[in-house]
Amino acid sequence: MVRVNSRAKAAKTAAAEKRAASKRLAQDVARLEKSTSAEVTTAEDGTVTKRKSSQRHGVETNQTLTKSEGKLLESTLEYSKQTTRPGRDTSSEFTERTDMLGRRSSDSRLETISQKGDTERTTVTTKSADVYGITKDRREQTVENATRRATHSKSSDSRGNVHTASDVTTVRQQGEQTVTRNEKRANGSELETASSTTYEDGIFTLGGGADWKKGTSVNKSVLHEREADASKIAARADKISERAGKVLDWMGLEPAEWSGEVDPSRMHEKTLAEGEHGSVVAKYGVSGQQSAQFDGKSVSGQFSREAVASVTAQTSGRVSGRFGEASYDARVKAEARASVDAQGRLDLNGLNASVNAKVGVSVEAEVNGHAQTQSVTIGGVEMNAAVDGHARASAEAVAEATGTVQVTIDPPTAIAKGEVGASAVAKIEGEVRFSAGPFAVVASGYASAGAEARASGIIGYEDGKLKIGGSVGAALGVGLGGSATVEIDVRQIGQLVKNAADVNHDGKVDFWDATAAVGKTARWASRWLHPPSPTPSIPREFVRLTPPFFTPPMVMLWSPWPIPIAFKEPNER
Repeated sequence: MVRVNSRAKAAKTAAAEKRAASKRLAQDVARLEKSTSAEVTTAEDGTVTKRKSSQRHGVETNQTLTKSEGKLLESTLEYSKQTTRPGRDTSSEFTERTDMLGRRSSDSRLETISQKGDTERTTVTTKSADVYGITKDRREQTVENATRRATHSKSSDSRGNVHTASDVTTVRQQGEQTVTRNEKRANGSELETASSTTYEDGIFTLGGGADWKKGTSVNKSVLHEREADASKIAARADKISERAGKVLDWMGLEPAEWSGEVDPSRMHEKTLAEGEHGSVVAKYGVSGQQSAQFDGKSVSGQFSREAVASVTAQTSGRVSGRFGEASYDARVKAEARASVDAQGRLDLNGLNASVNAKVGVSVEAEVNGHAQTQSVTIGGVEMNAAVDGHARASAEAVAEATGTVQVTIDPPTAIAKGEVGASAVAKIEGEVRFSAGPFAVVASGYASAGAEARASGIIGYEDGKLKIGGSVGAALGVGLGGSATVEIDVRQIGQLVKNAADVNHDGKVDFWDATAAVGKTARWASRWLHPPSPTPSIPREFVRLTPPFFTPPMVMLWSPWPIPIAFKEPNER
């Protein structure tokens, strides 16, 4: 007895459906491209667009195909199709690009929306292929009804990266309360690539990069809501507000404004060490400001404070010699920082206030280097070779808390919200640039690792409901990435070629430069075959009367005018 694996069977069926969908899409593109009944429009830049619509047996179809070409090898083909039928909508998109080097990449997307009873199902399937030959598939499905909305997605690529994610929200009625629960999860690794080719202002640029991230995250939240009648409380508040307004008018207080700031002398900076090539500086102290305003009906205020303690060390150097010059700059900084910001407004309608507190420590090191050769002139164009490097390493830990309080009469609101979070991130990144004449290469890379935890809460009365809720979440991940860009100064190459071809130095390249080049080549060949004698003994007149058939064979081959080119002075070098 053979047992059939249902998962393997489902995977096999899904793969077959993908192949069939890709085949149908290619057939649709080919049919629209060959269609003679489609509406054709051509833009000023040469972009051609074909559109075709049809309606048959209650099914409406709209198709669009756009093709454009650039000045070099670049081109773009875009196709879209929308099909509408009772209870089901389908849309498909396909894009194929060719860059300036003839490299191809493509993206396709198929979305299907179906309705059955009170349940709506949306399925999105995407497939992409980049210029490096890496393919990526992604499938996302959302099922939604009156009480539940669930989204599940999965992506995989030809390099073995797999990433899954889910987002599920449920709404339940428990007696007089409405309970909303949400849970989000993500796990796996993803690879994103990028490539570009541009030609602008005489500079051709070829770039590419990749970002790889791996991590796990989870977030859960719950919210309890209950209908409440606040009309009695609002009526009382209206009366109190009216009386307070009359009191303020009777007092006749004039509008006023006040502000201040922390004495700048409380922020200190001290040089701990200083030398010819570097220094160590410490900075510590407190800074901030505060203000308040009264406009006759309301009072508002702001308050901020920040405490900083840091130590920075930096050094630099430069050296030069007969072959060029080199320099470097390095900096290391350690810092601890704490801050608090608060603001609020109180008027006859209520109170609105918020506060944010943040504490963090960080350490970073950074270095820059530069080396350059002496300039040389080639073909009338001044060129040199240079290397520039930059590297940075950092680590940071931050804790933050935010809270808001809102109490208003219109609309009736009395609610408090808060959020706390902590994160720790470490990152190393670097960049190097190498240039030589009209060519330059820029390469960069990074590696990172981080963790984050967050929690939030809500309690109070808002939108006619009593609310109590909160959420917790955490994430852990690592990342790697890099990019490279090649730049070619086509203008400089053109100038170099022009100067090399301008043999007679008249500032232009024409027929007479070719004539001068032939003459130079012939004279060089003639000297090589017949080097001048140390003691010339041939009479000058005899040399001038030498017939053409005495011209060396190589000179005859290179020159269409052998006689004048073969004649040379005995001592000419």
